[in-house]
Amino acid sequence: MTALTLTLPTVSALITLSGTAKPLITQKMLTLLNALEITEVTEKTIAGEIFLSVQTTSPVVEILASTNFLNLQKFANHSALKVDCVAVDSTEFRSINTRSFGKKRLLLLDVDSTLIQEEVIELLANKAGAGAEVARVTAAAMSGQLEFTAALDARVKLLAGLPETVLAEVRKEITLTAGARELILALQKLGHQVGIVSGGFIDVIEPLAKELHIDFIRANKLEIIDQKLTGRLEGTVIDRAGKAQALRDFANIAGVDIAETVAIGDGANDLDMLNIAGIGIAFNAKPILRSVADISLNSPHLDCALYLMGLSEAEIALI
Repeated sequence: MTALTLTLPTVSALITLSGTAKPLITQKMLTLLNALEITEVTEKTIAGEIFLSVQTTSPVVEILASTNFLNLQKFANHSALKVDCVAVDSTEFRSINTRSFGKKRLLLLDVDSTLIQEEVIELLANKAGAGAEVARVTAAAMSGQLEFTAALDARVKLLAGLPETVLAEVRKEITLTAGARELILALQKLGHQVGIVSGGFIDVIEPLAKELHIDFIRANKLEIIDQKLTGRLEGTVIDRAGKAQALRDFANIAGVDIAETVAIGDGANDLDMLNIAGIGIAFNAKPILRSVADISLNSPHLDCALYLMGLSEAEIALI
C-alpha cells in the first residue's frame, strides 16, 4: 500500500503527514484553498486517489471517492489541503477517534532530536574531541543499522575522563524544538500529562524537565567518580524495550489506559514505544520508524502534533 501523504500549509510550517492512521484534520490548522487547489482536491478525490477526513464544527465528514462534487467543493472550501498521494486503500487505515472532553491522555516524548534539536551525546563527545565518530555511530543506531545498547556503550566509553563540569556546559547548548514548549503547555492546560524518555542522559535533561513541569522522566545515568565521567552508565540501560516499558509504567501511575497514550519519537529505539502507544507519531523520523508509525509528521514545529492526537473538539477549541 502506498502511504497517505498530506501536505498542509499552516500559519507556521509545511507539514507532511503519512502512515497507517487516518488523522482528523481541523480547520484551525488550515487556511483557504485557492481555486487551483480546490480543483486538485476535487479531481483526486473523485478519481479515488485519496481518502480523507476533515473535522468541522459538525460531525466528522468522511470524503470518499463516491462523494458527489458539491460535497467535495464544500470540503475544499473548509480546508487548505495540497494532496500528494496515490493508491490508498481506505479499509487499511486505522481511524484516530475524537474523544470526550476531559478524558485524560498521556503523551510520552523522546528527547534527542524530538523534544530538543540536538543529540546530547554528540554535544558531550565534542568536548572529548570525538564528535564526528560519535555522530556517525548515532546515525547508524537511530536508523536501525546498529543495536542501540552496544552503540551506546561504545559512544559512552569515548566520554571517559571528561570533567563533570561539561554537563553544565552542555545543558546550556541544548535547544527546545520549535513548538515543544507550546505543545506541553497546551496539554497541561487541558489536564493531560506529559512524560519524557531518553536513551540519553538524565544528568543533562533533568533541569529542563523540571522547568517544563514534566510529569514523568526516565533516562540513562552517567557514572561519575571523582568529578569525572568514567565512560560507563549506572543502572539499567534505557533502550528500545526500556522506552516501551517506561510508557507502560507511566500510564499505570497516571491511571491512563495504554490506548489513551501518545508516543512521539524519531529513531529506531522508539519503535517499541510507538508500537504499543494508542497513537504513535514519527517526528522528522528515520525511515525505519516512519514505516511503523500511525502518523509521520515532517515539520519543524512539534506543536503540530496537537491536531493529530485525537483530542475532542472542545479541547481543540481551547488550544
